Amino acid sequence: MSDLLNSASLVLIPSGYKEDVVYSPVPTDGSGDLSFTRASNGTRVNSAGLVEDCPWNLAQQSETFDNAGWVKVRATITANDITAPNGTLTADKLSANATLTSSFFFVSQDVITNAIIGQPYTATLYAKAGTVAQMMMYLGAQNGIYWNLSNGQFISYYNGVQNITSYNSESVGDGWYKFTISMNATITTIPIESYSAKSGSIVANYTTADNYYLWGAQLNIGATAKPYFPTTDRLNVPRLTYQNGGGGCPSLLLEKQSTNIVSYSEQFDNVAYTVATNNGSLTRTANYGFSPDGTQNADRLQMSITPATNNYSQLYQLLTVTSGQTYTWSVYIKSLSGTPTIGWAYDGSNWQNITVTTEWVRYTRTATATSININADFLLYHNIGTSSSADILVWGYQIEQSSYPTSYIPTTSSSATRVADECYKTGISSLIGQTEGVMFCDFNITEIEPDPNYLMVANLSDNSLINRLGFSRVPSGGIHIYVIVSGASQFTFNTTQTTGRFKLAITYKANDYAVYLNGTSIYTNTSAPVPSSMSRFDLGNLLNSFQSKVTINEAVIFKTRLTNAELASLTTI
Repeated sequence: MSDLLNSASLVLIPSGYKEDVVYSPVPTDGSGDLSFTRASNGTRVNSAGLVEDCPWNLAQQSETFDNAGWVKVRATITANDITAPNGTLTADKLSANATLTSSFFFVSQDVITNAIIGQPYTATLYAKAGTVAQMMMYLGAQNGIYWNLSNGQFISYYNGVQNITSYNSESVGDGWYKFTISMNATITTIPIESYSAKSGSIVANYTTADNYYLWGAQLNIGATAKPYFPTTDRLNVPRLTYQNGGGGCPSLLLEKQSTNIVSYSEQFDNVAYTVATNNGSLTRTANYGFSPDGTQNADRLQMSITPATNNYSQLYQLLTVTSGQTYTWSVYIKSLSGTPTIGWAYDGSNWQNITVTTEWVRYTRTATATSININADFLLYHNIGTSSSADILVWGYQIEQSSYPTSYIPTTSSSATRVADECYKTGISSLIGQTEGVMFCDFNITEIEPDPNYLMVANLSDNSLINRLGFSRVPSGGIHIYVIVSGASQFTFNTTQTTGRFKLAITYKANDYAVYLNGTSIYTNTSAPVPSSMSRFDLGNLLNSFQSKVTINEAVIFKTRLTNAELASLTTI
């Protein structure tokens, strides 16, 4: 951290997070940690450049087996009974709830009920021997393994190998083992289950003295286990994305609410999509290649036509929309051979023509619907170009009622909604200079948002609209800087830049304001007063409204006015 930041009262550098919280390294006592809400899942681009669910752990209540989300069968859970692998008193004891004859006891959660057939999933479960020294870990559809809890060794498969592709155990200390099983889904419902076992069988005689210990359940997409991520309800998890961060560092992704109206966004062989040809052909192969999420779930489309007027090969999904409204299409496409020209994204009147490259690209199109029906489609048509064939991989189709593309929202049998991100901190008047100070933000803007509202980037306020200062998005592009005192505007200023990376600081003191952007002074004011009683800090929203698509690289508050030289240094890219 630079010497200048050492004098700050609050510093947010996106790095640490958990459900509901984005950590701020300054102040060190946690009083500056920002609250975070998004009552849904979301996706991000991880450090490997792959699209990833956030959180990637699909299991809920991963450390609270006493929660109602876990079904207990002939079992009793004693919560927080012993020390877990992470050193906290959060591991649970699983015991028989009565004397059982030729029976078993277990705990279970249907982690996912809309799994994609053929997609790989990996389950992780930490366990430790008690009076019971064996466990059967089960993923459904006969995918189970008997483990020795005393030494972590594999004992046998349950009912044959079935669809298990790999397994592993790892000692993590103090008698705890991390057990993992990977499989390819053959059914849409995937549970994580842990059964008591004696002598390599779940069926045995048990008493209430029989028990073992569990902690840290996880199910993630992919053929390998990801680092364990603790969950409760899986909601309100911040998204640290690597899509726009400088120097390989993550940025905090903040977006508005949006809905993907395409069903089966990754399953182009589903009956939701229709094949139509005229003197052409189209063949679909599911899970042919590796997609932008790093798993082998991208579908292959082999399209060809006989070159002649009105000949075509088309795959489409017909969707009902509101005519006259603006929609944005997006999909990932990669050519397996050459650079064919295809049509896609039918808006009710026409298609957009694109030339597909041999690298994954997320193609986007924004248009106004010209009828009540639009298509999620791919079209090889004689009149659109010179291509008579196309061999492509496709993944992640999205159509949303929006004037720009938002992050990918996966779907199965119906549409899905990602709720707006809200990042803020209230009750921090002690961290905000009341008579002078600085608010600084390093952020990225990738799209112009032609919204009639001024969409927020950063704001200090008295927890109302009456006294505040900050930065917002100009509807046609650029940044809007403002100060409002007792409900009256003191000044506004708009930048000319529309998209890109911005390092913007506003320093305030009565009759002494200055705004610096990317190392340069762009505005001063010598007559404006300071908003009173400022106690709230918002990023990407204003009082949990007016959400903007923005990625935050860094946000800082100072309680004193910095010098102009310090402001120039702070904002230099």
